[in-house]
Amino acid sequence: MLQEGISSSLHYHIKEPTIPVSFRSSVMLGEGRPMNILLLVNQTLNTVFTEKPEEEKRYLIQLLEQAFLEEPSAVEEKEQEVETPILVSPPIEETIIVKPEKSVDQRPLTEIVPENNTGKRREFRKHVQRISSFFRFSKKSWIVLFCLLFLLSLISFFVLVFSPGSKTEAVKKEPSLESLLEQKNLAKVATYYPEEWENIRLDYINEADVIGLKGMNKEKPSDLLNLDIAYFEKEYNQIVQIYEENKDLEYASIDYAFVGFSYLVKGNVKQAEVLNLYADDPDLKAYIADYKLTESSISETKQVLKRKDLTKELRTELETKLNEAEKHLQNYHQGKVEVKQNGKKETL
Repeated sequence: MLQEGISSSLHYHIKEPTIPVSFRSSVMLGEGRPMNILLLVNQTLNTVFTEKPEEEKRYLIQLLEQAFLEEPSAVEEKEQEVETPILVSPPIEETIIVKPEKSVDQRPLTEIVPENNTGKRREFRKHVQRISSFFRFSKKSWIVLFCLLFLLSLISFFVLVFSPGSKTEAVKKEPSLESLLEQKNLAKVATYYPEEWENIRLDYINEADVIGLKGMNKEKPSDLLNLDIAYFEKEYNQIVQIYEENKDLEYASIDYAFVGFSYLVKGNVKQAEVLNLYADDPDLKAYIADYKLTESSISETKQVLKRKDLTKELRTELETKLNEAEKHLQNYHQGKVEVKQNGKKETL
């Protein structure tokens, strides 16, 4: 350009990726002094970026050299702009350029750098600089901002999880055992409260709630429930059969009492006494004692009636007592008994 008598303005820009505007300046070319862009950038690096490592500066010069080797005519044909992602420096105000008057042989400057495009580009860069300065934060500011966002997220999480609404939803998902029992909803009882199933069975037995026992057996059939239902329906032969086939089940004391009474109804007093060792049931104990006493009374009465020296009145009285005892024993075999215990009659 110096040999051809042409002058032009060269703008160059050194930036860092995270900061849109870090360093920008311009220089006049073709004003009586040769100016190589490599020397210009090298001079800027040594005067402006004094704190940057020398390795990074050399790396930048090598990149420029490689670019010039690939496109050797780019400097002479248009305005050059050099960028690097490794150097950072505070913004430096643009140097005001005073252009010399054109010589007679010079071509119009507008042919090289259109002034309108240059002005628009400067305005755009100023606008970008203002925006970037607004969003520029120090490292400490970013840390504080991150901590605030994390704290807000944590608070929101605890509010959502432990809010009354969440607790209400949890309660709705798992209804109370009392409400389910009131509704006779044994299907949900089996789902939500399987550990209470045995206690509910025993409660229904103590309340003589056959409907409840049948409802449980519908949801979860078992031999124990079949045995309990058979007892309240006076199916004593079925009870004995279930027990004989399932002696390894985990029976409750009340179950042993039901089975013991069923053996007593069939006249097997000895087996009833054995089962009452497990049941330890006072009612069954009273029934066994009454049954044995009735059997003994019948046997003794029959022995007395064999005597020929009895008066007619005494024989009639003994025969009446024998009939009553035999009828009472027959009630046992039918499951219909009344036993006096502590002055009160109890019916099974």
